[in-house]
Amino acid sequence: MFPSEARELRGFILTMCKNNYPHGCSEKLIQIAVGENQFTSSPALIHAHLEYLEEKGYVRLEELQAKGLGISRKVVYITAKGIDLLEGSIALDPGVLVMS
Repeated sequence: MFPSEARELRGFILTMCKNNYPHGCSEKLIQIAVGENQFTSSPALIHAHLEYLEEKGYVRLEELQAKGLGISRKVVYITAKGIDLLEGSIALDPGVLVMS
């Protein structure tokens, strides 16, 4: 994956999470949307981008479980800092492409 595509993908993920705010997006839903939008992806690649965004403070990752049903799901929530980045309230990040 080229650096420019990685930046675009991170911006896409943040925008998707913002559109669903204050609710989260499951990692699986993000994988599906990324694939449908013609990005080069794999579950490992998506997870790596989510980790990057979390380290930057733009998203929060949470593992939700329904133990009685045996269900476990990773959910991604955009943070206030992530919203500020997308809205231009903070300095642009060279690792994330923000589309106006």
